[in-house]
Amino acid sequence: MAYNSEITMTEINRLIRYIDYFREPNLRCNHDAGGYPIESEALCEFRRVLADTGFLLVFNWRAWLEENEVYRNLDHDIDENLQYADVETLRKLMTCYVRGDRFTEGLFKHVVLKGHVAKILLRLEEIAREETTNP
Repeated sequence: MAYNSEITMTEINRLIRYIDYFREPNLRCNHDAGGYPIESEALCEFRRVLADTGFLLVFNWRAWLEENEVYRNLDHDIDENLQYADVETLRKLMTCYVRGDRFTEGLFKHVVLKGHVAKILLRLEEIAREETTNP
């Protein structure tokens, strides 16, 4: 799947299957021989599905975060902001989390534990339901 392509309902459905995992993520880390943490298989699988579906976008995510200050503070409650977020906003936010983790190790794990990934998936599920009811 190419980045920046349209995301289909089939692809969205592949992602929302992970809602239960992210509601209560099992993030107990194992460690490799060097002592570095290893993500759970489910989390690794979810990252692969993000890539396979083309959900992540190629864009200037740092500039977007500067413009959307509410998402910069990872401890901020984003419920109200996600309530009416469209798919593009959800894709951008998830991209920020994944890309940001490359520069700040543990960032993705933090947003998972804060429930942000679950909230993104719940909003996607709501959008999918709306699409099904109002095609």
